[in-house]
Amino acid sequence: MSKLEAERSIFMKGMLSKVIDHDFFPIVLSLFSLFIGSLIELSVSFLTVAIFSLVCGFQFLSGFYTKLDYYIASLEIKREFKTRAIRRWSRQVTLAASSLPLIASLSEKSALLMMLGYILISSLDFWPLIKKIINRKKIRAHAIEVIQSEKPVVAVYVTGVKGVAYQINQWLSVLEKIDQSVIIVLREADIFTDMIPTKLLVVTTRTQLDLEVIFNSRTSIKKILYPANTMKNVQALRYHHLEHYFINHGESDKTVNQSKLLMAYDYLLVAGPLSEDRLKAAGLPLRENQVVHVGRPQAEMLLTYETKIGEIKNILYAPTWEGHVKDVDYSSIGQLGYNLCESIIRSNQYKLIFKPHPYTGKFNGYHNKWLNKIIRLCRENNIDVCKEKDSIYDLMNDSDLLLCDISSVLNDYLITGKPILLCNPKALEYENLNINFPSSKAANLINNESDLLAIINIIEKQDPMRRAREEMRKYSMGDFGIKSMEKFRLELTV
Repeated sequence: MSKLEAERSIFMKGMLSKVIDHDFFPIVLSLFSLFIGSLIELSVSFLTVAIFSLVCGFQFLSGFYTKLDYYIASLEIKREFKTRAIRRWSRQVTLAASSLPLIASLSEKSALLMMLGYILISSLDFWPLIKKIINRKKIRAHAIEVIQSEKPVVAVYVTGVKGVAYQINQWLSVLEKIDQSVIIVLREADIFTDMIPTKLLVVTTRTQLDLEVIFNSRTSIKKILYPANTMKNVQALRYHHLEHYFINHGESDKTVNQSKLLMAYDYLLVAGPLSEDRLKAAGLPLRENQVVHVGRPQAEMLLTYETKIGEIKNILYAPTWEGHVKDVDYSSIGQLGYNLCESIIRSNQYKLIFKPHPYTGKFNGYHNKWLNKIIRLCRENNIDVCKEKDSIYDLMNDSDLLLCDISSVLNDYLITGKPILLCNPKALEYENLNINFPSSKAANLINNESDLLAIINIIEKQDPMRRAREEMRKYSMGDFGIKSMEKFRLELTV
């Protein structure tokens, strides 16, 4: 097979996987099953159409299960997420049910018995939703009662597209250690299912009326924290009697961290001087005392500083995603990323740890194609691809060297003191890169022309960027007389 044919094969497999994993693929399969049955029998009976309609109805509801769960009780206290056994098997059962229209064309009696079995299994699957419909007023009343009883002082407002849970997950260990009572406010259906377990109070709020229950003028809440700067934040920013804090979900040189929308917040809790200088360079009209340096408490808590760099064994490749527009596409997932992974694997000297960003390939077919190629390369060489819930900080501690893009991963890794290789997929000039992305001064640059193994060999012997990393760590993460956790805690003290 030629290289071009191999690439086409990978692309087609990736597209096929996407289609099969779609929530409504079983309905398409049912339609195909009905079509095949009609070709065999040259007709379609009333019972076959009825079975087809029932199957598609249940498949449609199954595809919307998470959203239905969210919409039925729009204000609800969420507990630790546990997938019931019947729900784990639901996908397989739903796919198998797609064959019923075809079976009905061949044997209506057999199909009818199997349909009754499918209805029974589906009823068991949907029973929790049925109970929730019956008890939805009680669920809402219970949520209000719990919120009033707990009297949270700090709220964390989380909203975004599918996969956004990583933004709150990185803050949970910090929020669990502050002195005030905290409530996590989720605005989308699937965020909670992707959250790591927490002892904090978590509530889903679908409508503005639900928000009113939590943020009204009689609320115990004094401050709202925002880990992302999304358009839906305006629904909480309208509460002028509360203080609004932007805490972000990472410190990086990405241009999204220079948005004028940041001016809507009362306070911007940033890592260090670099963040503030970045905002000033963008010409934002910052108010006095609006910017507060707090470091990165979660990174400081969870990362281990290495005083001496020894032999490099484990290399963490943690690229960023492509962004929504081309101008903010800093991702090395492409030919460069593939070549680097291949070099590491083929060297037989180093272990590759691959942690792709959860959004990679969701908005760009080019990056999706190359992500699938890299995943396939890893699997062919028995290398595990890290999952979304795998802690990036654990992976940083387990690694000896970081391979990354312009993202917060670079800045957090500075806390470890270990070497960093920064991908430069657009082959930007060194001086230009340093001006637009100051954090790059702490890393060795890598592009398609670089000899990766030779650079790693130099780092093992000399580590020429050690001093630059230390200087950038202080500039980027701040250099306080107290721990970042204490600085963050004091800032939120009411």
